[in-house]
Amino acid sequence: MFPSDGRNHKNAIKNELNTKAFLSKDAHKIFKQLSPKSYEVLSKGGTKFKADNIIKSNDGTIINISDKEKRHGLGGSYDYTNTSAAIKDLGEGDKHINTLNKEKNKVLKKPLSERKKLVDTFRDKIKDVSYKTLKSIETNDLINLLKKYLINPNKTMQMFITDGVENKRYVFPFTNHPVNNLIKNKYIPVINVKEGKSSGKILFVKNDKEVDIGLRIRIHTNNGATAYLNAGGSNPSAMFVLKFQQDGIKKLLKEVNPIVI
Repeated sequence: MFPSDGRNHKNAIKNELNTKAFLSKDAHKIFKQLSPKSYEVLSKGGTKFKADNIIKSNDGTIINISDKEKRHGLGGSYDYTNTSAAIKDLGEGDKHINTLNKEKNKVLKKPLSERKKLVDTFRDKIKDVSYKTLKSIETNDLINLLKKYLINPNKTMQMFITDGVENKRYVFPFTNHPVNNLIKNKYIPVINVKEGKSSGKILFVKNDKEVDIGLRIRIHTNNGATAYLNAGGSNPSAMFVLKFQQDGIKKLLKEVNPIVI
């Protein structure tokens, strides 16, 4: 269950501030193109900026930083992508979402008391639609999604992963991520999703070889079923979003040649 009370967003903002302070002091020790006291670190993030922090040097050099805080160690996952914009690019996959959205729009015309009674029913419907959508995404559409919403937006990004247990930071350019070469070398991405689930592994297949790089795709609503029906929660609306997530962080770090701090 993903928290819908905003705690992940608040924790992310706190980490961005911690990272900003760290980089303001020590970025030149990580990035050789920087000199001491010759740069500033600007907090960005939010919906308008892909980078959480930007390092701006006096000579015009720009370094984009994507912060990923793992306070409880390097287990679990982190997000690369969390966007509603990708839903329109699902191809045949969006038909299930469109059908449920039309049903939801009719429910929104009902009184609040009736909408509240339908929340549990719609929670199940959202989960079912998420599963059916993942099963419906065709190969060419998945390749397009990976390029448009994962690879291209991160091609100038430096990933900055904080391990809160070991108090270590790992920095690597996203271009080192294996997804780049797999797509370049014509591996075919395949979604492996279990019955009824709203997320699945993306495996990469070529000839008889299958590669698992810990990449996951998830489709769900950003604020849950209560908000989807505007049924009295703290959020008055919700929409379907697509996420690309990273599982197997420790394994990934062995492949991307990170700087360890």
